[in-house]
Amino acid sequence: METSEEKELIDRARGGDDEALVLLLEEHGRKVRPSIQGRIPRRWQSVLSADDVLQQTYAEAFLDISSFESRSAGSFRGWLTTLARRNLHDALKGLEAEKRGGDRRRIEIADRKSSVLLLLDTLEKESRSPCSKAAREEAFLVLDGAIQRLPPAYREVIELHDIEQLGIEEVAARTGKSPGAVYMMRARAHGKLRKLMGATRKFFDSVG
Repeated sequence: METSEEKELIDRARGGDDEALVLLLEEHGRKVRPSIQGRIPRRWQSVLSADDVLQQTYAEAFLDISSFESRSAGSFRGWLTTLARRNLHDALKGLEAEKRGGDRRRIEIADRKSSVLLLLDTLEKESRSPCSKAAREEAFLVLDGAIQRLPPAYREVIELHDIEQLGIEEVAARTGKSPGAVYMMRARAHGKLRKLMGATRKFFDSVG
């Protein structure tokens, strides 16, 4: 059963109390960590750690805590575990793609618009719901604006990797993150961009 103390912390955290959320993350994060550590393949442990995953997970928790609903004892830890495993999955997916040589299409980008349209192509493939050719010009403007609405850390990764076309290793060096952490942040940023684009009801039918 969820204790009254934890329920109070959750209520405070959902109401915007950052100190309450920090206490919850400290309590449950140390219990989630071992399960994440055990899921990182040995071949990737030099570029991805449980701390990378949890750092990204904590950042998401701060962004999404207002939407969390506690339905039973253990709900918060379950929510945190789900976030962490999703982040780990995205990091490993990105690392595996890079190993296969499918991380980027290396092309010469003439200007920002070309890069934003290339990002639009990527988001369309991820959502499996392309916008019409007639809507691409408007989609460019909406997407460029949506990039500016991303949380700063997500926006930095998108600007460096998707717009400036820098490789993951260079983005990692510039941001002080591990390559695995960069993949996690890029995946989360893409998800938020699809939602922002889909919210217009003009572009992606599915925002995933």
